[in-house]
Amino acid sequence: MPDSDQALLLTATCARGIEEILVGELQALGMGGIEPGRGAVTFQGSWLDCYRANLWLRTANRVLVELARWPAPDGDALGAGAFALVSGVRRRPGDTRARVAPAPGIDIAALFHPDHSLVVHASASASRLRDVRWIAVKTKDGIVDAQRALHGRRSDVDKDNPHLALRVRVHRDQATLLLDTSGQSLDRRGYRERSVEAPLREHLAAACILAAEWDGVGPVVDPMCGSGTLLVEAGWLALGRSPGFLRDTWAFQNLPWFDKWAFQALRADRARVESAVDPETDSVEASEDEAPDSGPRRRTVRLIGLDRNEAAVEAARANLKKAFLRARIQHGYAGEFSPPSGPGLFVLNPPHGERLVEQHRQWERIGELLKQRYKGWRAVLLAGGDDRGRGIHLRPTREFQLWNGPLEASILVYDLY
Repeated sequence: MPDSDQALLLTATCARGIEEILVGELQALGMGGIEPGRGAVTFQGSWLDCYRANLWLRTANRVLVELARWPAPDGDALGAGAFALVSGVRRRPGDTRARVAPAPGIDIAALFHPDHSLVVHASASASRLRDVRWIAVKTKDGIVDAQRALHGRRSDVDKDNPHLALRVRVHRDQATLLLDTSGQSLDRRGYRERSVEAPLREHLAAACILAAEWDGVGPVVDPMCGSGTLLVEAGWLALGRSPGFLRDTWAFQNLPWFDKWAFQALRADRARVESAVDPETDSVEASEDEAPDSGPRRRTVRLIGLDRNEAAVEAARANLKKAFLRARIQHGYAGEFSPPSGPGLFVLNPPHGERLVEQHRQWERIGELLKQRYKGWRAVLLAGGDDRGRGIHLRPTREFQLWNGPLEASILVYDLY
């Protein structure tokens, strides 16, 4: 069992450009040693903090734990380091390379037992080693060779459902071996019963809501709601519900020292909401949860979504129901809808595929809509495409440039007076 008093070296990965938002989440959770990077934020904490990060981070993709670092100028050094880490010795008599010490809080012997299947993924940058498949193979070979030397047998490789998902990064000829404690990407919330074409990923929707610095007061309106992702993320945030609320499995549950009872205590929000479900509607609009990121939240939240596509309306209704949220979802057009009295939060992820001139006209129409019907509201828009919201003719109060996969996009926040 690892020493619980020793701080782990953790990394939360995210989309490039929203690191500042993720830093804010980690600060709200009380994590220490927070350092933003490129598409990731490192921090320090205990194994319990690792569970909390997986359960509560809304904008992260994965939470990784550093296992070890060693020099890797070539393939032999890479494999030798992996062997030395797992075996605790040098690769062969007379090897002048130093032993590889595990990071604090890691029980290497228990972790790399040959009964535990594994998979190794790799990345490389600014290094002599560049072939990521070869890097993964050399690292895996070093690990299983050490297991054979110690136990006479080795771990199986399981690419689909491994006991241990490992990631080796080689940067400037330095290898870092990390353990993926999340398993499936954290944006897989579990409420997406139905989808639409090009759905907005959950962690980016959460980034939009957090970027707006919304206090949870007033209605939320999404006039192009698609499958309802922005509405769900706003509703869960307002009610203090963890983004892992519906999820059942994480990779850290495979660890030999996983503390089941401590983790169940962290999931009290799920038990409270499930006990409040209305058996007639299978939904709930109230929660008494206390979110660790910002204290007690409101008991109710008013969610309103529109879409001109009937399939999207049905998808949004199904997803909101799965998320235990009541919402008013209807077929309609943004320009024909009269919002409730504000203040409130206007959220929008408009289509990004039109030609530039059509994008510009679309943003002009959105700008006029906001100025005419949403005075006193706050608006947050995810703007993609070449125009990226320039045609709206409003000055944002906050702006984040990010990458949505290979596509550049912007989160734009407006206070409407």
